[in-house]
Amino acid sequence: MLQTERLVIEALTEYVSPAAAQNLYNRALHRAAVNPETLDAAGWLRFVNGPLLNELRTVLPIREPTGSLRHLIRELENIQKGGNLQPSPPPVRRGPPTISSPRVEIDLENPAAREQMVRALAREDGVSGVLLQGTGFQEARLPGVEDLAPILAVVNSLLKKQKQYKMFYSVFGDGHVIIRPLGSALVAMVTKRHANLGRLMHLLNSYEAKGGQS
Repeated sequence: MLQTERLVIEALTEYVSPAAAQNLYNRALHRAAVNPETLDAAGWLRFVNGPLLNELRTVLPIREPTGSLRHLIRELENIQKGGNLQPSPPPVRRGPPTISSPRVEIDLENPAAREQMVRALAREDGVSGVLLQGTGFQEARLPGVEDLAPILAVVNSLLKKQKQYKMFYSVFGDGHVIIRPLGSALVAMVTKRHANLGRLMHLLNSYEAKGGQS
């Protein structure tokens, strides 16, 4: 396997499982109609920034590459300036869920289940706050998140009017905020700048409200 090809697939495993990363990479190659053995640094850069990221965005709602994928793009840009390709740090995998893993059903009427979910999310690396809010309940972990509840509720309400809204994230202070509807409730995570957004998005998306509501 080509070195750059291997690095691309390894970078994708920060977002999805190894098997899903290989499939995603193959789909992007097929749709772009390119042969990886003929690509130079400029060709790889066009492929990663174009077809590959477009394919990844069909799986996860990311806007910009993060982690090892961002590192790889910078290295490819460096090669065009006469540098050498350096391997990115090995991806940190903190026990999937992955694309193929089963969804976790949460009974929103059960206070213990709500608390367990929020605590689990709050323990994730890079998370600085978690909020689960619905009619008649609010579960929050880590300082200051309660103060954001009214704003996040408004954002969620506005986004739900858009038919395609499944998850939303944006720059927030020194990090990011991720919001998604969960049945009739909303769940939000405030993250630090270094957080692996792809993995946290997928983790958040693995939950569903009891009864099959996303």
